[in-house]
Amino acid sequence: MFKKIRLEKNDKIQTPSNHTKIFQPFRAIGYFANDIPFDIQKRGDVYYLTTCVGNSFHVYECGKLNLITIGPQTNQPITAIASLNEDTFAACGKEIIVYHRGKEVTRYTGNIKGNIFSLIIFSNYIIALNDDNVLTLWDHTSGEFYDEIKFDENFTLSTVIHPSTYLNKILIGSRQGKMQIWNVRTKKMIYSFPSFESPITFLTQSPVVDVIAIGLLNGTIILHNIKLDESIMSLKQEGCVTSISFRTDDRHVMASANMHGDISMWDLDKQKLYNVIKGAHDGLIPSMQFLIGQPILITSGADNSIKEWIFEGRDGFEHRILKSRSGHHSPPTKIKYYGSSGHFILSAAGDRSLRVFSVIRDSQSVELSQGSIIKQSKRSKKHVDELKFPQITDFSSSESKQKEWDNILTCHINDSRARTWSFQRKALGEHIFKTLDGTSIKASNISACGNFGFIGTSSGVIEMFNMQSGLHRRTFAGNDGHVKSISGLASDPVNRILISSSLDGTVKIWDFHTAKVLHTIKIMSPISAMLFHCNNDLLAITSDDLCIRVIDIETRKVVREFWGHRNRISDLTFSPDGRWIVSTSLDTTIRTWDLPTGHLVDIFRVEDIPTSVTFSPTGDFLATSHVNNVGIFLWANRAQFHNVSLRNISDDEIIYTVALPTTTGLESDNEDESDEVVNDKEDEKSFETAEQLSEQMITLSSMPKSKWQNLLNLETIKKRNKPKEPPKVDDKAPFFLPTLPGVDPKFVPVNNSNDSKDKEKSKNIKMSDIKVETEFARILKKNQEEGDYTEFFEFTKTLNPSAIDFELRSLSLENNFLDLKYFLNAIVFKLKTKKDFELVQAYLNHFLKIYGDIILSNNDDQQLYNHLTSILNEHKKEWKRIEELLHYNLCVLGFFRK
Repeated sequence: MFKKIRLEKNDKIQTPSNHTKIFQPFRAIGYFANDIPFDIQKRGDVYYLTTCVGNSFHVYECGKLNLITIGPQTNQPITAIASLNEDTFAACGKEIIVYHRGKEVTRYTGNIKGNIFSLIIFSNYIIALNDDNVLTLWDHTSGEFYDEIKFDENFTLSTVIHPSTYLNKILIGSRQGKMQIWNVRTKKMIYSFPSFESPITFLTQSPVVDVIAIGLLNGTIILHNIKLDESIMSLKQEGCVTSISFRTDDRHVMASANMHGDISMWDLDKQKLYNVIKGAHDGLIPSMQFLIGQPILITSGADNSIKEWIFEGRDGFEHRILKSRSGHHSPPTKIKYYGSSGHFILSAAGDRSLRVFSVIRDSQSVELSQGSIIKQSKRSKKHVDELKFPQITDFSSSESKQKEWDNILTCHINDSRARTWSFQRKALGEHIFKTLDGTSIKASNISACGNFGFIGTSSGVIEMFNMQSGLHRRTFAGNDGHVKSISGLASDPVNRILISSSLDGTVKIWDFHTAKVLHTIKIMSPISAMLFHCNNDLLAITSDDLCIRVIDIETRKVVREFWGHRNRISDLTFSPDGRWIVSTSLDTTIRTWDLPTGHLVDIFRVEDIPTSVTFSPTGDFLATSHVNNVGIFLWANRAQFHNVSLRNISDDEIIYTVALPTTTGLESDNEDESDEVVNDKEDEKSFETAEQLSEQMITLSSMPKSKWQNLLNLETIKKRNKPKEPPKVDDKAPFFLPTLPGVDPKFVPVNNSNDSKDKEKSKNIKMSDIKVETEFARILKKNQEEGDYTEFFEFTKTLNPSAIDFELRSLSLENNFLDLKYFLNAIVFKLKTKKDFELVQAYLNHFLKIYGDIILSNNDDQQLYNHLTSILNEHKKEWKRIEELLHYNLCVLGFFRK
């Protein structure tokens, strides 16, 4: 038997550190809804929409569909959602978790054997339907388990509602087509309805009391008076009824949805179907609801989308989409960061769409329009997906000319036409590039200037088009050309060369203007992908022998080979600085290779096979896409905020399977923090950077740049910070009368008896209280006697630029400029150590600005002249040595390049 169980506070679940040396799960983007019905609640004048996204939930404000709250991750997928005031109730497996403003506060548990698939809240009761044909009740005010109702095989639970004005009563539908009314307080059945000859899939309350809308599996919708047990009307749509909603304004309209994504609009006055919104969603519509008193219908679909429809016109049936939030409903196959800001990701998926996702604001994510395919769908009565272009296999973009003309180029599966798109308009462009020989296109590329687009065909021919006019410009082919399908294209930043790779196992470098082959690099295996990093002229290619090769375009030789993947390499990307290559493979691993050392520096396994990877242009995030997941996953680059050891590792040191990022975002716990501290200590013990690697090297200061740069511009900073107006004096009280703190100012009473004594004390000034010599000058003189100015420069590093300016101006000019000579001695000493080079230069520059005129007017002082000469000689000596090293290195580089 069940026992009353109090609400249990959720204890924090301790999990192991979920990150690798370099990458840490950050968050998932592109998730909006799934096949679990949403919940709408009105608080004040604002409607809030709660949708399920797998193991979490999202709360949106319906006015602008802005994301308000993201729920924490649950251990199992959420199967039902309900909300009450600021609390969200989520059914997860055999328990119900309660969240208050997105934070878990309570769990309802019990002796439940089946999983919960439906959840409603009315009065003090929480009612859950379980898949073991049991109805469970809790009292959410006391937090106690209330009771359960078991049903036999002749009545299998399917849905439940609370009819309006029916006290303590619920209406239950079954798969046998029967309905029953139960009193939850007495746990007795009040009435049983005869079967409707088809399983009941949906129940909802109509605007009229006692009238319930019943949706059946065979597509029939029945408006039934449950008080009289009479059917008022019967309507039928195509497909199973998944949801029903009524308008509550002055229109008698009902909307119903089916599992194919169609919405049927019914005129209840005439009892007939008015129109059908075909393809409103790409698949099942689990729920929809009209806002109270408004002609606005909110729908969600299993296609990962939320839509707000507004109905206008005289008849009230003319509709358009008011607002929407949507993502891919098929896993992405190719993703790339767009532009240099790192704010947007372009994504192509199996749903035949091209989307832009914002990593900052979900409201900026949008699908690029493919034209008026919705109107075509209505005319041809075809699904919207059938009218879209074939699936995109490769795309390229350039932000150089995004405001002038199209700047995205896509190629499609088994299609001989490449299409241009405009990122500025978020829509299909003006041009279509067709191959001359009619073969399908396998690769695309846009030049860095944004003027030219390239397409590579399955026959090995490369065509060049003008992105502005769409005209064909050049063909790269011939006897020296490729003989098999093109697998990758790239051009250099100044349009000197074009680089191509092919399944024939060759990489060819073409002259951009003459279309002639300049050089051919042969690889012993077919090349499946190619990536060019223009800043360091390095080309990375992947081949069928599971090897990643790096080619230096200047020397035209293979400079690195990376072996280790156990299955086909699906994608690879360069880090922005060109130091790392991150590769993904069908062996479910993501590997990071260090180019300077040629080592594997990071490897980890993920739950689902990664299909594509791209690095943010700012270096802060790595984005991946995976099979069986419609979202894009962001991984934080820990090297930007944490010391990372880049030692060589092997496959034996592979990290356990790392969980993919969640929509909740990055969460820190104590255990993770403790792990990081331990790793920090290990890294510090393994290697510590020396203060100076060699006495022959000039070492810059480790101080912040502002410590010396602001000193050079101190006068400008003072002018900028100078107040425009003098401070205003408060007229409420004289400045010389002190007041007590508080709301009402009160004057402090003055003790006249002690006034004369205070005046006498104030006249007595001790000479010991006056510091004639500053700490700056004291340490300078002390180090002058010792001959070592290390302590002096350590002290100056603790001062801000304004303090250094004050100390330099406070140097005494007495004793034949003795303090100035001490300071110049310190500069000579520091220059000879070759440490803190730019810091010393800043000090010397400011010193000469202050005392330059004085030094020139006293040019007969031989000692001062000797100090300046020694500083100048030290500068000439170091510059001569550095200049020789620079010329030597330039000669060596020039020799290797030729």
